[in-house]
Amino acid sequence: MTINPRLVALAIVVAAAFLSSSSSPRRSDDVRAVVEISDVELIPVDGGAAGPESVAFGAGGEGPYAGVSDGRVIRWIPEERRWVEHSSAAAPELLDSCRGSQDPTKEHECGRPLGLKFNNRTGELYVADAYFGLRVVSPEDNVSRPLGPEQAGSPFSFANGVEIDHETGVVYFTETSTRFQRREFLNIVISGDATGRLLKYEPSSNEVEVLADGMAFPNGLLMSEDGSHLLLAETTTGKIYRYWLKTAKASTLEELVQLQGFPDNIEASPRGGFWVGLHGKRGKLAEWSTTYPWLRRLVMKLPPRRVQRVMAFLSRFGRHVIALRVSEEGEVMEEIVVHGAAREMFGSISEVEERDGRLWIGSVHLPFLGLYRL
Repeated sequence: MTINPRLVALAIVVAAAFLSSSSSPRRSDDVRAVVEISDVELIPVDGGAAGPESVAFGAGGEGPYAGVSDGRVIRWIPEERRWVEHSSAAAPELLDSCRGSQDPTKEHECGRPLGLKFNNRTGELYVADAYFGLRVVSPEDNVSRPLGPEQAGSPFSFANGVEIDHETGVVYFTETSTRFQRREFLNIVISGDATGRLLKYEPSSNEVEVLADGMAFPNGLLMSEDGSHLLLAETTTGKIYRYWLKTAKASTLEELVQLQGFPDNIEASPRGGFWVGLHGKRGKLAEWSTTYPWLRRLVMKLPPRRVQRVMAFLSRFGRHVIALRVSEEGEVMEEIVVHGAAREMFGSISEVEERDGRLWIGSVHLPFLGLYRL
């Protein structure tokens, strides 16, 4: 189908609304960490793959581990300055053809690991794979195995974030959409799709329970320090929610903060609060596309790559914040702002993991991890 150039032009003009934002979170101070390219060490991903969307460290501090575009989880060995393969979900006969792939059309065969979380007691690594669902890798294995009751076809359309209750072993994870797959993630935002769910996996019974549904791109998860609630990022709306596990509010969602960007993964900060990686700016387009069906239909007629290019172009304007450190009360404590060459490189961030005075910066698009020393 040929796309009318006027339609494309109109979509670009409308997309400029991403530059404006209608609401701002509360700030406890005006502290900002400004990242220049000279401040960031780039660690290229192994074997031609890309997109270290999430990172995790073992109980003994080994790692980071990262899931990449060819379906593998890889581990960085800092002493040797190299990556080694940890595990994969792909069938053994597909491993060679998958290795190094950055082709989204192969993700349903190779897998696409997103959220990663270690069980510190057992040493098992839990993986939210966007195509193969919730999986786990035992310490002695190099192939992940599926969890949950057997189902025909793909167990989950778009598994994304994962978190573990280390006391009980219960695993929580998000399913971003039951309608779209990961490679169609822009359609989820533009269409206002709200088929996402928060799920609970109980190891003792091998059962999965739906805790919340009707969500618009549920993404990263983090359990509070006292175990009373989960923090959950809803990307399309730009909101961080509390899902209460305990207290009189148990089984309810409560909005904590409205952000100006699209939140992705959430990780605790050892200095207090939590880090939220921002996938990009959020403005009027996200709001209007859910309000006006004609606008939604117009933008969805554009090829996804073209929409991504428009978003990348628009991100060059104004301040570019790639991550926020937010308090448990929803106040912004710290911002990571990029300028110059760093702005070009870190256009879209999935996760910031703070460890030992350093920030590990992951992105679902970039062919490297960033390492920034605070």
